[in-house]
Amino acid sequence: MRELAIRELTEIFGLLARAFEDNRERLNELDARLGDGDHGLSMARGFAAVAGLLADKSPATISEALMQGGMQFNETSGSTIGILMFSGMREAGKAAAGRQALGLQELADMLAAAIEGIKRRGKAEVGQKTILDSLHPALEALRRGLEAGEPAEQVLAAAAAAAEAGAEATRELASAVGRARWFTERSKGELDPGAVSGAIMVRTVADYLSRP
Repeated sequence: MRELAIRELTEIFGLLARAFEDNRERLNELDARLGDGDHGLSMARGFAAVAGLLADKSPATISEALMQGGMQFNETSGSTIGILMFSGMREAGKAAAGRQALGLQELADMLAAAIEGIKRRGKAEVGQKTILDSLHPALEALRRGLEAGEPAEQVLAAAAAAAEAGAEATRELASAVGRARWFTERSKGELDPGAVSGAIMVRTVADYLSRP
């Protein structure tokens, strides 16, 4: 696995912007069944803004890039997900403080910090049909692989698969937080767009880091 430094982080945000632009309409359609129907637009706008910021301003450190990027995402996205992404990116940035390059253990620590930030800001827990339901399984897979000493590419593939399985499993959950809680019963059988977004993020990062 390649180490993640500021240049790689900039490339990753560019790939995330492209991935969410490609999935914008799909995510909007999922969100329309449970909310305002703008989740895909918010994610695409947010990541495009972060990618633009990093390309233009070239922050000096990974920590600075994530914190500034989180603020830019929130200012641009125009929705609740922006606040959650800001909280997650800020906490991930704090976890990366003082580091110029990151390995798999550091990435796991950053994901754990991001999850805690999202939990606090969103007043949500795993199992309530949110982005946490894909991010948390990814973190568990990362930790299992690291503890077992598995090759990095295998660990990353497992994390991406776990995130996607977690997103798919939200079909069986009922919404309990956010605007979607107004449609608690109707939400059963539907995918949560936030969880799908979490899986897209994990897959994009995992695929990038697994490149030769």
